Amino acid sequence: MCAAHKTTTGILGAAGIALAATVLAGCAPGPAAAQVSPSPSVAESAVAVAWMNGFCGAVKDFIEGNNKMTSATGDTVEAIKKSTSDQLGHYATILSKTVDGLGAAAAAPVPAGETAKKDFLGKYTSARDKTVKAKADLDAAGKNDTAAQARAVEGLISAQKDTHGALDPVAAILGAPELKTAAATAERCRP
Repeated sequence: MCAAHKTTTGILGAAGIALAATVLAGCAPGPAAAQVSPSPSVAESAVAVAWMNGFCGAVKDFIEGNNKMTSATGDTVEAIKKSTSDQLGHYATILSKTVDGLGAAAAAPVPAGETAKKDFLGKYTSARDKTVKAKADLDAAGKNDTAAQARAVEGLISAQKDTHGALDPVAAILGAPELKTAAATAERCRP
């Protein structure tokens, strides 16, 4: 029979004795006792892992899209211009997706994560804006305008320099132990 009796040792002592007696007697605690909330550190860890998955995922998607970008080719200035415009369009699309992904991410669970997100978002936004401008300027230029072609390539190179400073989301959060730990288990942070 599972029963606990109050003693003069107080409520805490009675609760401890009741729990010990219940466990020793092989009785399961009632439904109210069975519901245990996760400790704050477990809940915080889950939030940090989810946040790192989003942060790493946005960058990983950009890298995968970038790896699919073809080089500009062609036998004429007009063909090269079209190929460069297509290349800029592809780059603008993956940059826009990255900016949207980072911008939609929840607030980071620690300030260092928010700082890293803001830094990456700034770099990807700058790269996107440069790419969109380079494409618009190239598309507006005459079909044999080689100077416009050169400016477009310079715009793409400048945009790529911006993104090269934002390719390693894990390195960006190494100063935050809770995010570093979360990154180790976050699926989208794996190479």
